[in-house]
Amino acid sequence: MKKVGDMKLYSFEELLEEDYGKIGTPERDAFESSVDEAVQAYRVGEAIKQAREAQNLT
Repeated sequence: MKKVGDMKLYSFEELLEEDYGKIGTPERDAFESSVDEAVQAYRVGEAIKQAREAQNLT
């Protein structure tokens, strides 16, 4: 945590640790796994979208 005037500023890592635990804990591993799955699904969707647009199907 960094203090600027009256405000407390937290890094993203500090917030993740507060909500999901430190790296290596089961809760954090499950969270990171779900994020990885969501990113992969997004990338697949974007690849499909680009392929359809290239063939004028969308």
